[in-house]
Amino acid sequence: MTSFVEKIVAVDQALADGGIEHAFGGAIALGFHVASPRATADIDVNISVPTRKARTVVQALPAGVAWSDPDLAQISRTGQTRLFWDRTPVDLFFPQDELHTVVAGRTERVPFAGTTIPIISATDLTIFKALFNRTQDWADIENMLDHGRVDRAEARAWLVHLMGEDDPRLARLDRL
Repeated sequence: MTSFVEKIVAVDQALADGGIEHAFGGAIALGFHVASPRATADIDVNISVPTRKARTVVQALPAGVAWSDPDLAQISRTGQTRLFWDRTPVDLFFPQDELHTVVAGRTERVPFAGTTIPIISATDLTIFKALFNRTQDWADIENMLDHGRVDRAEARAWLVHLMGEDDPRLARLDRL
């Protein structure tokens, strides 16, 4: 059975071999943006090609990642889907607005398991986590802010652009 670390490396290599610009987000990226990372069981991948190329993306993934036409339909409708490699969730996030172009331009390569992988910036991870608005996301945001790698003003500006000035998540970010 393929280990979690091997799956991350394989997903990265498969997408790179397919010429598909991407970056890891979620707890994988978080691990490089905080002093004390938390464990995760899923692989979050930001895809930098339009949803109309979803079939090309899923076909490029390692053979163990299961997908179907309903997954492609979900990508077309929502810009995202959850696939599985054995019992490991592989969450794909496709561009939905201009933020994703900015995110793609701010990715960085980090050392991982004898190679390097692309991850999204701490600022962009903060934006996405505020949008998801789960309890664990706010703990992660606070951890990233404490670690000093988030451009708080940039994150706030994007959240205002995406949600409006009156969204309660902005007040929560301001309190951290």
